[in-house]
Amino acid sequence: MSAKDFNLNRPIHLARRDVYFERAVELLYMPMQEMDTTARIEHVDKVITLLKTAQFHAFFSTKSPASTQSEHDLLHFLRLISHNVQSAHSMMQHQAHLEGEEGFLCQFLDARPDECVLPAMHYRRRADDIFHGLWHLLRLGHKPYRNLQQANIQSLSPTEQERYRKAYRSFREEIMAKFPAQAIKANAEANAATV
Repeated sequence: MSAKDFNLNRPIHLARRDVYFERAVELLYMPMQEMDTTARIEHVDKVITLLKTAQFHAFFSTKSPASTQSEHDLLHFLRLISHNVQSAHSMMQHQAHLEGEEGFLCQFLDARPDECVLPAMHYRRRADDIFHGLWHLLRLGHKPYRNLQQANIQSLSPTEQERYRKAYRSFREEIMAKFPAQAIKANAEANAATV
């Protein structure tokens, strides 16, 4: 693809980047403390999916000749956020491997479930620590992100701005249907009720 092709699709890439990143942040801010480990992992899987899509479109938006250094910085920021979420996800998976009678690691270690509780709690704490650091980064990144988003929109022609707005609304509807807050909350409550 040529730079002209990337520029032609720039409003769409920017809209997808923004919608997917914003929904990932919304899901990250949802309370996960009451979720069991499986529900937390499923919740974070959704966040990882959203962040990957946001990164994909952020990457394509940086291929346009109209891209700025701030857009490249946002792409690096998205990767940083994604790496943090993936690290927390790994800690939660390790926790799951130690929990309950089904936990393969506890079985492999030939340990009783009560012996696996402490290491599982350590993994839970590590994941929580990662999320706390991540929430701080997200709070710091909110203003620069909004400034960049506004600068990107203002840099577009009126026709491109309209394409961005239409695409943003459409993608937002699509993503809210695909990742609704109620379904995530209902899944957490259902998982908690079965425990």
